[in-house]
Amino acid sequence: MRNRSASISKPTYIIVVSSSVCLVAWRILVWRARKRVKKSVDRIESMLAEGGPLVDISDYPVRERILQRAFKRASKWMSLTKDNDATPMVGQVGGRADHKKPVLTFGTEYVLKPLVADHRGIREVCFYEALEAVSQSVGASIYSQFLNGKETKRNAIMQHSGQVFDTIAVAFAMMIKDPVVIQSEQDLQLAWRKVRREAEGLHKLNRHVPRYYGVVGQDCMSASYAAPFGITEDAYLLLHSLTMTFSKPCVMDVKMGTQTFEPDAPTEKRLREFGKYPKQPEYGFRIVGMRVYDPSHENADEKGYRLYDKHYGRSLTTRAQLLEAFRIFFSAGVFKNDNGDGNNSSSNNNNNNKSSSNGDNERVRLRSMSNILQNVRPLRKWFDDNISLEFRASSLLLIYEGDPIKGNGDATLVRMIDFGHVRRNAGGDPGYIIGLKTIKSLLTEIVETETEHVRDST
Repeated sequence: MRNRSASISKPTYIIVVSSSVCLVAWRILVWRARKRVKKSVDRIESMLAEGGPLVDISDYPVRERILQRAFKRASKWMSLTKDNDATPMVGQVGGRADHKKPVLTFGTEYVLKPLVADHRGIREVCFYEALEAVSQSVGASIYSQFLNGKETKRNAIMQHSGQVFDTIAVAFAMMIKDPVVIQSEQDLQLAWRKVRREAEGLHKLNRHVPRYYGVVGQDCMSASYAAPFGITEDAYLLLHSLTMTFSKPCVMDVKMGTQTFEPDAPTEKRLREFGKYPKQPEYGFRIVGMRVYDPSHENADEKGYRLYDKHYGRSLTTRAQLLEAFRIFFSAGVFKNDNGDGNNSSSNNNNNNKSSSNGDNERVRLRSMSNILQNVRPLRKWFDDNISLEFRASSLLLIYEGDPIKGNGDATLVRMIDFGHVRRNAGGDPGYIIGLKTIKSLLTEIVETETEHVRDST
């Protein structure tokens, strides 16, 4: 009986031990799978933090990595020193103030925009670098690597082994339909779709911003107390000149959105920004400056331009005043009578040196306005599709050829600039859309009115 009991207990013991080992292994695999999936979800959700900047600028390694990319990128094009021939831009439209450094021009192809040493500077660099990261490939993994600022070292044996084990653990947990892992996997897929959609959106946005070549003026990240985010006051964005192909570029700088301050801005900042243009929440934009080529005007400068500053833009409080501002802006190259308006007399029509390319009866540049409307349409489509990014205090540049005879005909260009306040916002940027709608409405009304005027005059 004793031997029989021993022979029975041994298999039982083996079964019990095997079951215990399997149970422990099962629990370890499930635990590892839950940990792995949750970690992945948390990592991606932290990269897409709601209400925060595009990149976590509080993370020093991330800042360092992005800035080094920007410095290296610029070094491929040129190096900026104190003895170079960069000069202040002539006829700068927006962003002019006594306490601000001017925008510089470098040759005919480049513009140097001064970077602010605070959070706005690093955020603008991060935005342009994000566009570069997705300019060639729109993969979610490439964009997430940019946001995270880390590379996967696949040649590390221990790390690779851990990845294999985690993959097996997740596969096992999915096979047994562990509810926690299944839910986490669904959350992970949703998070990856957000990353992919944001990457695709930035890829499409590339066509609406100036070409970016990096950061010049410094070649390494600063550890100075005066540069808390690594950018010094000597740093500049190196951008493509938007007016390079124009003979007499007419430029309007429009500050877009219903609010030009961020949600966490102090009350003093909010009141100051609101006081600049109380109508901004209604119209969705304000004109911060424009220049119009009109060499015959008594107020034209030595280059033949009439300049309108931010105070002019702030004075436009009614729709009628905005309509008139756009009429003035699109009046370059239009033949004027002795009173300075767009009405032409029969005697004036004999002057061949001042004839409009669009017809002697036009009071505004109709084709240029129509082209601008065409340029705005795809940008409006982008913002309609955008559900994650907000562009507070960003500007829109409207450019057209001021000399249709000697210049590039009715060439136009619309580009976004100033990205120091880009942030994530569920629902996208409805304030920017309001501004685009208002601009479209104003231009459309002028085009329809002036088309009818031309028709009645012929």
